[in-house]
Amino acid sequence: MKKVKTKTTYAVVDIETTGGNALNGDKIIQFGCVLIEDGKMVQQFATDINPLIRIPKQIEHLTGITTKQVANAPYFEDVATTIYNLLEGCIFIAHNIQFDYQFLNNEFKQAGYPPLTLKGMDTVELAQILLPTAPSFRLTDLANQFHFQHSNPHQADSDAYVTGELFLMLQQIAMNLPLVTLEKMVELALFCSMNTNEFFIDCLEKVRSEIPPLPEALMIKDGLALQKKEIQLEQVGNWEETKNYPLSLVEKEQLFADHLVIRESQVTMMDRVFDTFQKDSNAHLAIEAATGVGKTLGYLIPLAYLADQKRPVVISTYTTLLQKQLIEKDIVQLNKLVPFNVNAAILKSKNHYLHLSRFAEEIKSETLNKNDALLKMRLLTWLTQTVTGDLDELNMTNFNGTFWKKVCHHGWLNDPREDPWYNEDFYLFAKKVVQQASIIITNHAFLCHDFKREVPELPEVDRFIIDEAHHLSDVAVAASSETFSYYQVHHALKLIGRIDSEDSYLNQFESLSKKVKSIYAYQLSNIEMSGLSLSEGLAEFLDELLLICHQMATKKLDKSEEINVMLSDTIQWSLENKRKIKKISAQFTEICQLGFELVQQLIREPETLSLTESYFVEDFNVLLTSIEQQGTMFKTIFNNENPYAVTWFSYKEKSPKNSFKIKRSTINSAEFLKEHLVEQAKQIVYTGATLEVRGTFDYFEEQIGEKELDTLILASPYDYKNQARLYLPAEMGSIKSMSKKHYVESIVAKLIQLIENSQENIMVLFNAFEPLHDVYRLLQQNHLFNQREILAQGISGSRERILKRFFHANGGILLGADSFWEGVDLPGKSLRIIIVTRLPFDSPEQPFVKSKYHYLETLGENPFSVEALPKATLRLRQGLGRLIRSETDRGIMLVLDDRLFKTNYGKQMLHSLPTDLPKKELPMTEIVTEIQDFLS
Repeated sequence: MKKVKTKTTYAVVDIETTGGNALNGDKIIQFGCVLIEDGKMVQQFATDINPLIRIPKQIEHLTGITTKQVANAPYFEDVATTIYNLLEGCIFIAHNIQFDYQFLNNEFKQAGYPPLTLKGMDTVELAQILLPTAPSFRLTDLANQFHFQHSNPHQADSDAYVTGELFLMLQQIAMNLPLVTLEKMVELALFCSMNTNEFFIDCLEKVRSEIPPLPEALMIKDGLALQKKEIQLEQVGNWEETKNYPLSLVEKEQLFADHLVIRESQVTMMDRVFDTFQKDSNAHLAIEAATGVGKTLGYLIPLAYLADQKRPVVISTYTTLLQKQLIEKDIVQLNKLVPFNVNAAILKSKNHYLHLSRFAEEIKSETLNKNDALLKMRLLTWLTQTVTGDLDELNMTNFNGTFWKKVCHHGWLNDPREDPWYNEDFYLFAKKVVQQASIIITNHAFLCHDFKREVPELPEVDRFIIDEAHHLSDVAVAASSETFSYYQVHHALKLIGRIDSEDSYLNQFESLSKKVKSIYAYQLSNIEMSGLSLSEGLAEFLDELLLICHQMATKKLDKSEEINVMLSDTIQWSLENKRKIKKISAQFTEICQLGFELVQQLIREPETLSLTESYFVEDFNVLLTSIEQQGTMFKTIFNNENPYAVTWFSYKEKSPKNSFKIKRSTINSAEFLKEHLVEQAKQIVYTGATLEVRGTFDYFEEQIGEKELDTLILASPYDYKNQARLYLPAEMGSIKSMSKKHYVESIVAKLIQLIENSQENIMVLFNAFEPLHDVYRLLQQNHLFNQREILAQGISGSRERILKRFFHANGGILLGADSFWEGVDLPGKSLRIIIVTRLPFDSPEQPFVKSKYHYLETLGENPFSVEALPKATLRLRQGLGRLIRSETDRGIMLVLDDRLFKTNYGKQMLHSLPTDLPKKELPMTEIVTEIQDFLS
């Protein structure tokens, strides 16, 4: 297969192996290659390879390649010459090139060949740079996103072909970038793997040979290409004609036309929402709309006819992810239905946005590491696509790194109009869009924090939709909670540092003082001494607190387990400790005063600072503000006695100092919500799938500070009698009498019985992380689960990543707690079995729960009946709601807690579930048979 190469040939390679480590004896079992010339795939080659060792079960399961299949395949030595000649003179392309290139070289070495010396490019890095908003860079996920034909994922021939398609697409995307963007890419690409930088050099040369005109949607400023921004105004047209709400069923059917199926319950909801917002008087309505009702359009359609720019409506939902879904999916759908354009806008905190001016400065500064280079390149591409500058579009798991702290928006110390990118600023643009919107979409956390701001970011509104309303009280508790973190303060003081510590703030201020005469040496020295005193005093006081905590801890705990010690119930402060608390409080005040004084001096003379130096001062101000906030919390926690607050110490035995936190929460969120929302808003519609308990909204009302709400319950349109089953294994013993070991083993035993004759995905829901991790360890050690993908919260990545892998799994097992009880949308066959390991009651030993129960007792109420039982009941309903998401879904809930059938409160929980849901207690062998019959 010798070739004469007269042009650039790319060899796109994929290999499948027995494992991830060639040095430990893992071997290639399949090789696939596609050759690309002149933008076309010109040749394919693939072969199985006999590794001379057994292929592990999990690899067989992942790839579909079996030991039997490769038994008669050639050894690597037999095909080495063919592969070596095929690759000779080519540019090596792979998805995660370091793995394929090094593994292949190791095999060549063992076969007696010299190592490959080819140029190489990595499609993972190229995708990260050129597809900045992709939710995942796994090859299978990219293939799904861009509709590449991927017939056999994890087989070398199919993976190589798809990688080739991806490479060609990425080439095209790069060639369409503006010239200024490509020029900056070339400078930064030196940090990329192997010769990936030459990809950008090649694209730049081709673009320079025939420079295309700049697309109309783009502009260039200071060497950056970005999208022009324009605020869409609502098309008002003839108001009377276009904005008449469709009162009759016929009019609603005409509105839905061929787009959607209209449901009776959805019509009821639309009319009630419309009537509520039309009233002149105060009207607060709670609607429980079960899954399948069409809740979102149930409130959006009436809002479209009622809301306008002069009197907008705020929709608050639980998470930023749900905000995104509302704006990108539901509002788009709404605008297809109604005969006019509805302007909706998202409102988030400023740190969600890229600060263009800071990014422009960062691009000009020296890049010191690969991670920063890749992020800069990714943002350069993104700027040519985004209008919002909302960093959440990038689908990153977090923005905690140093780079993000430099480029995300913090606001301004000086007049914003002095910002060179003032007219293009993303945060200011977002605020302008909100001013023009008739529907403003935010989230519960933003809403609750905005209630506390001296200058709110939300415009003055008195009409609200609170979606996912059952979360509002918990979010209000979190918003009114405070956490003092020793590590956060220690880290901040370390960043301020000493004058002679390289790269510390004080060291950089001393360098700046050579240019700026208003920075005095004595000021820097005072800040240094103040920081050291606070650091030493806090460390010493923490040692004493930990000693007290060790004495108070009632049981010996696992090193990784969090220890919580209540402050109010356990500790009497000595006079000496009171002096220390007072001294530390004063030291917090002192360092902040000294630091802020320095900042004020510098911002009074802005002409003495370059833009980069101004941002350095702003960053110092942000750091001081975080220290000030921590100092305020410290003072509040130790000096302010609030009978409605609970305070506790929290730490892990493994690293007590770094993990040490003092937490304080307000027990009753209802007062907070009553003051800021309930008594201020004229019209509110609360909605969610689980608001009522046993037919009443009493519990919900108590949580949010409402009284005598108008209420509406819209039952599920799904046929639970034929679509779902709930089982309790008859042989389950009393869960309260089980040891931890027996409890964990019993969960694993039930899983073994379920998987023996089934490839169904199974979600296992826990109340706590300790048993979850124990079950995970046992499953990993059991060979029966070798062919299953086992995913565990807190172990297998972010929630979004776990759900994505679970969705694509065949026979996957997901172990989840807290957030997995709800908000999981896995329709169809991706989730048909849920195991509830224990009735979802909060642990009464958690400090907050314990204090809340005590508070309820002081009011003469029974904590179990008014708080614990309603909350657990709602959570059980939420768990069931994960199963049936459409008319064609089928699902099983297996409950491993005998209390559901054998206690009075358990029977009350059962009665809250759909009445037509079959609920059975049977031996596990019979349950397994029934499940097979029901799901087949």
